[in-house]
Amino acid sequence: MRLIREIFKALSAEAGAEVQYTVVEGQGGYFQNVKRILEFTPERIVLRGKKNSVRIEGKNLKIGKYYSGDVAVGGEIVRVEKEV
Repeated sequence: MRLIREIFKALSAEAGAEVQYTVVEGQGGYFQNVKRILEFTPERIVLRGKKNSVRIEGKNLKIGKYYSGDVAVGGEIVRVEKEV
């Protein structure tokens, strides 16, 4: 039983290390598990997580909230790509 708990603990720690996101068409997006903002322009934002980065491309991009690893991005998001 202890082995199973250790496996679940390790899996959940790894899942929490990647940047997770939800994009709403025409509204922006919400990004979780962000450690830092690497790049920010109205056309491009790059967010760094513990295990990966996410590149956001679009028009009139704005950072609405950045708190406790959560980032709200406003504007028209055209593309999101995960980078390792």
